[in-house]
Amino acid sequence: MTELSVRPVTEGTSIADFAGELYTEAFDRRMQVPLQSLFKVSALHKADFMAVFDDDIFIGFYYVYLHGDSAFLYYLAVTESMRCRGYGTEILDLIKDTYCPERRIVLCTEAPLVDDKLVSSRYRRLGFYSRNGFIDTLYKFESVGIQYEVLYWGSNWEPENIQEILRSFRRSCGYRR
Repeated sequence: MTELSVRPVTEGTSIADFAGELYTEAFDRRMQVPLQSLFKVSALHKADFMAVFDDDIFIGFYYVYLHGDSAFLYYLAVTESMRCRGYGTEILDLIKDTYCPERRIVLCTEAPLVDDKLVSSRYRRLGFYSRNGFIDTLYKFESVGIQYEVLYWGSNWEPENIQEILRSFRRSCGYRR
């Protein structure tokens, strides 16, 4: 594979169109923050909304919210036609190189529940992050009817801090809570 490159996702560009389409396809509606809010927080330099390319081929995007000494990986998506080719791992390596060691990387992923029809894909996602060195904190919480697990990469971290990161992000988006 060639070396991946990143370009900022800015509102009103063709890159934003590609990222927006993938965003809508890849994430449950309950998990989607309005794109306008993602652009707003990114424009305030509190988050990085980055499209990832292999040469000129759009591979996917990531959205990282910056909070203190943490880089919260809010979204990571690879286009369906490019999945299972190692791009997810390459993007995580790129994210680690960008934010560490100054910050630890924190993320939430849907917890696999026994009676969930998506349990196998959620176990695969947990396995993906685990294979890439992320540590499961065993801390779980619920938001918008979805059970999440908190994982991190880098220096030790208290998982309860995820609530402060999420509150800060919501405030940056303009929400009161």
